Amino acid sequence: MNKEEFLKIKEAYKSARTEEKKRIIDYITKKKDKKGNYLFTKSKDKPYSSRNQYLGGRGSGKYTSSSRLSRPYDLSNHMWIDLNYKGNEILISLQSFDIDPNSKELHVLYDRIGILFEKSKKIPIFKDCYTITKVSDAFLKMETTNWELPLSEAEMEEMVDYIISHYEK
Repeated sequence: MNKEEFLKIKEAYKSARTEEKKRIIDYITKKKDKKGNYLFTKSKDKPYSSRNQYLGGRGSGKYTSSSRLSRPYDLSNHMWIDLNYKGNEILISLQSFDIDPNSKELHVLYDRIGILFEKSKKIPIFKDCYTITKVSDAFLKMETTNWELPLSEAEMEEMVDYIISHYEK
């Protein structure tokens, strides 16, 4: 395989992940309670609406590790969705962070959904996924799920129920 072919495949993969992120957002933002109120809002308690659409987050296309990398790295395939449920911050990551319990090695499980739950506004990586004080915070707090992209509608509904049940215990 030559470089051009590889880059086409890489771009197609990124496009597919972007579409999956949009599908999840579209599904979640339509969920309402019995009174007709939206279940989830954007961070800072802004409701979702047709005028106030939300695309989720993604890494920088020109990441330099605070200028330590002489050639920027494209992190835009690192994607997440941040939202709020009854004042609690949630981050749905399209790649789950994992620490192997035996070897203690850090892993990123691409296309496996990971969820960070926090009460109030305490998610350590919420505003910018790369400005946490301890790298291990997100790795330690993220719950790795069994859902993998692409998600079916039934899996998205399971995810919504899982998020709600986390706070409604």
